[in-house]
Amino acid sequence: MKKIILLILVIILAVPSVGQKVVSSVSESKYVNITKDPPKPPYLEIVSGSLQFADTDGNLKIDARETAYIRFDLSNSGIGPGLNLKAETRLVNDFNGLSYIKSIPLGVLDPGKSKKVEIPVTGSMDLTEGRVEFEIFIHETNGFNSDPVRIEVQTAAFRSPLIKVVDYKVSSQSGTTLERRKPFDVQILIQNVGQGFAEQVKVNLPLPANMFCLSDNTDHFVGNMEPGETRLIDYSFVTTANFTENTISFVFTLSEKFGRYAERRNITLNMNQQVSSEKLVVEGKTETQLEIMLASLTSSVDKNIPINATKAPNRLALIIGNENYASSGSLNAQINVDYARNDAGVFREYALNTLGVKDENLIFLLDASAGAMKREIDRVTELLKRMGSNSELIFYYAGHGFPDEATRIPYLIPVDIDAANLAYAIKLSDVYRKFSETGARRITIFLDACFSGGGRNQGLLAARAVRIKPEEAPVSGNMVVFAASSGDQSSLPYHKEKHGVFTFFLLKKLQETGGNITYGDLSEYLRREVGIISLRENSKAQDPEVMVSPAVHNTWMNWSLK
Repeated sequence: MKKIILLILVIILAVPSVGQKVVSSVSESKYVNITKDPPKPPYLEIVSGSLQFADTDGNLKIDARETAYIRFDLSNSGIGPGLNLKAETRLVNDFNGLSYIKSIPLGVLDPGKSKKVEIPVTGSMDLTEGRVEFEIFIHETNGFNSDPVRIEVQTAAFRSPLIKVVDYKVSSQSGTTLERRKPFDVQILIQNVGQGFAEQVKVNLPLPANMFCLSDNTDHFVGNMEPGETRLIDYSFVTTANFTENTISFVFTLSEKFGRYAERRNITLNMNQQVSSEKLVVEGKTETQLEIMLASLTSSVDKNIPINATKAPNRLALIIGNENYASSGSLNAQINVDYARNDAGVFREYALNTLGVKDENLIFLLDASAGAMKREIDRVTELLKRMGSNSELIFYYAGHGFPDEATRIPYLIPVDIDAANLAYAIKLSDVYRKFSETGARRITIFLDACFSGGGRNQGLLAARAVRIKPEEAPVSGNMVVFAASSGDQSSLPYHKEKHGVFTFFLLKKLQETGGNITYGDLSEYLRREVGIISLRENSKAQDPEVMVSPAVHNTWMNWSLK
């Protein structure tokens, strides 16, 4: 009986039940169909108008070393879920220097739902300029893929920065010369003159022996710099009594993130060289245009001064820059002569380096009193006489000139003299006479002053709005005088260059030619350039003129400054 019952149970279990379904397949994605009914299809689409490109700097390009993003909205408007979705991306055109994820898993998207999709694209250092086209579609496991869409994006190659020391200035609150044991300041102006953004900019300055950095910033972190951006760095130094060198050599080592887009700058200072008494204050700024202009703390003629190794042993120079007339207390600051000290100081450097004047043959005065001017004019006169007929003189004066209202005789004005005390001023004709009577072979005079009562800062007679045409001082001997203006004109400033207009173009031509220019060519150049810039910058006429003694009337134009 038990055997019969077991046989019946085996037969029942072996026969399928009526209406039961069987497993038909297992998909590659492991989603299991447990019914023979067809799946409910999704309808996947990249929403029209949602496709967009976004980048870090907002220039709508894929830049080298930048990660940008292609973004869009994906929707399912079908009746079934989208299964095992993937965002597939491919390049339509061949392009090097890009990396991106070709397939991004998105999971399941139910009917009536949407989701945001983001595809990162990164440019490498090797990325080139051009246009790249991507094709994107959504892959669905059962074949219900979306239609492909395309997007074209510009690419930008790597733009390297370049960090340089573009200018520097030396100053001291302890005097006008660089001396041992006296503190002095050095300011360097660094600039990103490259086309790319600079990161982690640093400046390192090893100190020479027997020197201390009072500002304690020999290692200076600058940070990031945009193309064209400048930064001013201040240093304060002092040498000990053990510093015996005649020069001070600073080596400013610049660096940035990549370690290859910064330059080292060597700056050599001479002991006892002239320095400024004022420091500069410069705010950094960003210039985003592609053409980067080099920033500067000074005029273009104040640097890159030509060096002439040959010295003229019999050539003397007397250089005077009178600017601060208000310091005497008898005059007000409105009649100071803008940039006269800078004019004289930079002309001094050209005289020593370009025009062959030996250091011991150069006399230099700033804001000179009547006594100092008379003393040095007389000393130069005696030196010329003793040096004989081979001697030469270069006399440069920047400051106020003034005419006697009654006689119209022109005077050079020391800083401690005003219009009421012309008896103590320096009569221009006396200067000419003393120099010409020395018998010197050549006397060259540069006057960046006017003698009409006007001047760079409106002059001594500005309050009365008077202009006087001065009497022309007689020129004799072997003398040529280059005057900054004519008749009743004023000698004007060139504010953006921090010089007088006349002096700026005089120095510019010396810089361009190394002094190898004839007096005739120099005269024509000054007349043309000063005349144009004065009208353009100051809206006033200023026409330089040349006065020549009869003795050199036929030869002066062929003289050369060098």
